[in-house]
Amino acid sequence: MRVSQHIWRDGVMEPALPGDTPQLVLLFGNQAARDVLPELQQRFPDTPLAGCSTSGQIAKRGVCDGVATITLMYFSDTRIQMFSSEIHDARDSRTQASELARQAQQADLQHLMILADGLSIDAQAAVQGISQTLAPFNNISGGVAGDNERYQQTFTYHQQGISSKRIILIGFYGDKLQVNYGCYGGWKAFGPMRYVTRSEGNRLYELDGQSALALYEQYLGEHAKNLPASGQRFPLGVRYHEQDTDQVVCTVFGIDRDDDCLIFALNIPEGAITQLMHASIDSLIDGAQVASEQACGDCNSQCPEFALLVSCIGRRSVLQQIADEEIEVLSETLCSDIPHSGFYSYGEIAPIMGTGPCSLHNQTMTVTTFSELK
Repeated sequence: MRVSQHIWRDGVMEPALPGDTPQLVLLFGNQAARDVLPELQQRFPDTPLAGCSTSGQIAKRGVCDGVATITLMYFSDTRIQMFSSEIHDARDSRTQASELARQAQQADLQHLMILADGLSIDAQAAVQGISQTLAPFNNISGGVAGDNERYQQTFTYHQQGISSKRIILIGFYGDKLQVNYGCYGGWKAFGPMRYVTRSEGNRLYELDGQSALALYEQYLGEHAKNLPASGQRFPLGVRYHEQDTDQVVCTVFGIDRDDDCLIFALNIPEGAITQLMHASIDSLIDGAQVASEQACGDCNSQCPEFALLVSCIGRRSVLQQIADEEIEVLSETLCSDIPHSGFYSYGEIAPIMGTGPCSLHNQTMTVTTFSELK
């Protein structure tokens, strides 16, 4: 396995694309990615191509804006198949995603990468449908398209063009492929655990029979006046079931005082167990290092040959000018400083803690490493 990495900036490809044909093309970026897409389609007409808009691209040990990042992936003993569908009604997300998962389900499936629109699709329901369809198979990761901090329109890219309502599944098949996962946020829980006693989708009304909004404001103290923006610094840790040992981090997306509720980026079901979370800049960066260490696996046998990094727009908002440090620590931790690419997203898809059930996360760094056995 090998990769060839390129950046499209102001109409110039650096370095020039090679002459051989890859098995997969990954494309991340916003307007620059949409500008370069026709060239990639023409250059590699028979190669599966997948990508999405972002809230910042990850490349060259840092965060890049205003460019497109292109990764060409070459495999010796792994085949790639792509499955995608337009989802015109978000209520159909689980059903249509489950059908794609059934199409992808083959005996030698080693990894499934998911790229989904960030605003028109219920990505949480889609990921749940895929996970349940493929269970106990759990080698699933990816991310949800971003739009910086605009939250207006997101896109996925594929060989047929550009879409704002599409989910893409990329199947990696063959017993020589080795994939490892890392998933960690660096957030710390504080305050009592509380049960969700009233919610509707992503709208949280009551915790332990009390107003969730009032409790949230009580715990945030002086930070409450800056809601929902300050919610990026105080997400909610959620355990969906009593037996769950790890929490999924959920970000406050908005508040509705007229309806007396908090609005989250993920659905929070009644009966779930929640706890407020907080973090320092250092703990977030340390969390990225933990995710990297989880994904490196046993580097004594063989180092990974490529890493896909997907982090959250909320982490970038909190880290601000030092977001590059999160990527720098990943680069230093990854075995042999392997080639890497990725993006800041509206949702990260990975097994919980790198080995648990696959879930959609917020405010989390996820790392997926790839290699082929020699």
